[in-house]
Amino acid sequence: MGKYAKLPASPIALGDLVREVQEREGIEVIRFDVAEPQFPPPEVALEGTIEAIKSGLTRYTPPRGLPELVSRVCQYLKVTRSLNYSEEEVIITPGAKFAVYSALKTILDPGDEVILISPYWVSFKSIPLMLSARVVEVRMKKPYGLDEEFLKGAINSRTKAIVINTPHNPTGWIFTKEELKVIRDLAIDHDLFVISDEVDWAYIYEGEHVSPASMPGMHDKVVVIDSFSKVYSMTGWRVGFAAGPKEVINDMLAIQQHTVSAPATFAQWGCLKVLEHVLNDRTYIDSLIKLCRFNRDYIVKELNSINGIECPKPPGAFYLFPSIEALGIHSDVLVRDLLSYGVAVAPGYLFGSEFKYYFRICYALPKEMVISGIERMKKYFSMRTYSKN
Repeated sequence: MGKYAKLPASPIALGDLVREVQEREGIEVIRFDVAEPQFPPPEVALEGTIEAIKSGLTRYTPPRGLPELVSRVCQYLKVTRSLNYSEEEVIITPGAKFAVYSALKTILDPGDEVILISPYWVSFKSIPLMLSARVVEVRMKKPYGLDEEFLKGAINSRTKAIVINTPHNPTGWIFTKEELKVIRDLAIDHDLFVISDEVDWAYIYEGEHVSPASMPGMHDKVVVIDSFSKVYSMTGWRVGFAAGPKEVINDMLAIQQHTVSAPATFAQWGCLKVLEHVLNDRTYIDSLIKLCRFNRDYIVKELNSINGIECPKPPGAFYLFPSIEALGIHSDVLVRDLLSYGVAVAPGYLFGSEFKYYFRICYALPKEMVISGIERMKKYFSMRTYSKN
């Protein structure tokens, strides 16, 4: 057995199962399972990347990243989140996931503890375990919201960091200012770092996105993680970035120098063109938000019309985390059964062992795909239950 064989599986691994079903049974599968927007990226992303390749911009960039992109990210964070970072406090990474890895590698020593808000994005657990750190899970209130007392009780002398992502994967919750104030106070009182994954920052339907780094006293305690994957549908570019205290970013830079060197050069140029465009024009982002709001409302209404399914309507992101506990269907069984109907979802237990009767839906898909997928799901559930009147 391999060293990491017991780590929680990533939802990305479900792709092999989907492909197997497609090839064996010839079924076209609608994929609600993977957190990947099924939209074309901005045209300027394609143009900028192709232009870079044709212009010979194919050699290494500095390990911190393309200097022009680092500078533009500083501006981007100020415009979108009112954050003030110098270029020495920013690093461009090969995807947000590597930024999370290098940040936790910098902050944690073996035996240290990191707090996760449960349910959580699965890599938030796997990465600390690979680093020989301990994970402490703090479950959200039902259906959503920070459990302040549970969080306070989870902190001890070994705690080094709290990891959050807002908007939240897999529930779509947006942490409120009041909840972030609780986290801020605990971070200051106990000298903790906060890893703030904000890759879905633009997907806001109700409420507002607030970065914990924008709160008083938190500039030097927060590492902000972001990428071009979710908001700009640029998953294949594999470009992310982090901003935080200079000493943390410097250590992350050292890790990057000796592992991946730097993100792909031409991909960074494509990302630069996107930021140059979107800082002056939100048309692309606004169109995605409008579509995803429709998808959210439609799916929530349709799933809640089925006896035994409980699907709260979240205020942000493009995820839903319905409960099928009343139906007694384990999410592993649900995943296999739905594939035969041409629908893929992610099993809830990937996001915490307590969630075996939940499943995650990612709805950043074209409207017609969403409608078709939900009709297939309703057909499956109609074999087990009756729709409400």
